[in-house]
Amino acid sequence: MRDIKKILFFCCLVLIFSSHLALAWETMDTDEITSGMKGYGRTVFSGKHIESFDVEVLGILKNWEARNDMILIKMTGGPLEKTGIIAGMSGSPVYIDDKLIGAVSHGWSYSKDAIAGVTPIRAMMDVLEIDSRNRKSIPAGKDNTWSTSLNTQDSNVVAKLRSYGLLYEDEWFENSNSRQPFILDLVPIQTPLIVSGFDYKSLTRISPLFGKIGRFSLHSSSGENGEPADLQNFMPGSAVAVEIIRGDLSASAIGTVTYRDGNDILAFGHPIIQIGNTDLPMATAEVHTILASQATSTKMASPGKVIGRITQDRRSAIAGKIGEFTKMIPCRTEIQGSLNVTYNFEVVHDRILTPLLVQMAVENALLATEKTVGNKSISLSLDIDVSGRKEPVRIVNEFFDSGPSWFPIYNVIEPITMLLNNEFQAAEIESIKLVARISEQNNIAFIDNIRVSNKWVSPGEEVLIDIRLKPYTRDYAFIPVKINVPDDVTPGSSIQVIVCDAMNSKMLEMTSAPGHFSPSSFEQLIHHFEDGERNNSIVVKIRSDRKGLTYMGEDFPSLPNSFLSIMSLSNQSGATPLQSEMVKRIPTEWLINGKQTINLFVNNDN
Repeated sequence: MRDIKKILFFCCLVLIFSSHLALAWETMDTDEITSGMKGYGRTVFSGKHIESFDVEVLGILKNWEARNDMILIKMTGGPLEKTGIIAGMSGSPVYIDDKLIGAVSHGWSYSKDAIAGVTPIRAMMDVLEIDSRNRKSIPAGKDNTWSTSLNTQDSNVVAKLRSYGLLYEDEWFENSNSRQPFILDLVPIQTPLIVSGFDYKSLTRISPLFGKIGRFSLHSSSGENGEPADLQNFMPGSAVAVEIIRGDLSASAIGTVTYRDGNDILAFGHPIIQIGNTDLPMATAEVHTILASQATSTKMASPGKVIGRITQDRRSAIAGKIGEFTKMIPCRTEIQGSLNVTYNFEVVHDRILTPLLVQMAVENALLATEKTVGNKSISLSLDIDVSGRKEPVRIVNEFFDSGPSWFPIYNVIEPITMLLNNEFQAAEIESIKLVARISEQNNIAFIDNIRVSNKWVSPGEEVLIDIRLKPYTRDYAFIPVKINVPDDVTPGSSIQVIVCDAMNSKMLEMTSAPGHFSPSSFEQLIHHFEDGERNNSIVVKIRSDRKGLTYMGEDFPSLPNSFLSIMSLSNQSGATPLQSEMVKRIPTEWLINGKQTINLFVNNDN
């Protein structure tokens, strides 16, 4: 029995340490690495099978960024001679003497040789330490490209880079007698964003959107496969997917696992977006093929089963845990127009990503079903369920667009952004539902003229206003509106009557009651969205000379002058001026545009 145990133990050791299939339990620091050392890397070129490729160290770039070094390597083997560096290789572990030195993470576009930068494993392990301490996010840098003089680097390393055509000289010094510094355009390898459910027009429009927050290339995919996850084979070199949308629409960032210790995972060797503490679904992935390109070759892959979550997105790596799962936000988008289409999908719950992803999904739904150029009238109804509230936040409005873009989308994204980033309390969104009703008509009516029954009025008197509208390609329409002169208006003063659309009303409100735009509580913020001006309403404002104030988001109109004087001398903030006005809103069948003003004069009974 003892001999059998010895044989089994010996077989395990052989399996662990044999050839390139070895799992490197030890690590090697950059101080131990020298030019010319050879080793191997591990990644998936096809399916889920991890393959090896050969590695030769070209040198070390000292103090690359944030006082970390960068290991330069040349990769050969497999398809690399044909493809060069492949987008999706980010995180591929690299070993020397069966010791893990780091992850393939940086490279050059248009380079005929597969020469890459390797993020040292020491820098990546720091991310696990951050995760364990749950420290606050480190702000992302603006540019991950290192463009500085290489004069301080090892001359042999510089010579090798020059021989591969990977350096160029700073043109600023081309007419100078001083020594010309070399510029090194070494950037993070592109992260393929694999999407499904999006049409070509949508992908074209959202590419710049994601270009602002990370290095992504967009490709269509068939979506999740049905095979169960094999966690035993999920090891360094395996393809990994970070899901951000799933369902009828899906999007996943594809990379490679660098390190696994139990349920702790390190991958990519560079950030996805570098948002620090995060909570994103982590899934297995299958590589279907490699799309070779002179610019950037890419792994065409699709996500598999969700097996955990990504908890850190830092400069040198992403970190995650197997067996922990994140809650996503169920979303439903109904398009009612030339086609009636419904999309059901989920997006990650993140104050930065959620608004962008909802915008991406809604734009796709609109562009896939409706025309992009020409007259479009759209009615939007948005329900946002927020944890702890019985009723959803409901925003309803109508818009008109004649251009190639859907400007109303901003009105969907803004409340989601404000809720997730509000200063009052942590807001957890439980679900989002959007209904968009679209017609191919110009439904605009201009406020052409207003006429009052009497320009000389008394306090409390009823005044009739005739509003003349000019709908597009139709005859004039007349809207009668009755208003009452305020009882406390000053005899001998004047009253201003403003008839306008929603946009003009908002601009006037910003000057007359700026405190409305500085809510002092979470519920006031919600009230600001829900009670916003409707674009199909005529807004009638009656302004008098009485003054008031807004204090902590609440209005106190028509205050005595003595009280206003006291508040103006107060040593406490929170009070802003409020011009006294009465507001009346008249719903119409049109989208209202324009503004007209007339003055009324109050009789002086004295």
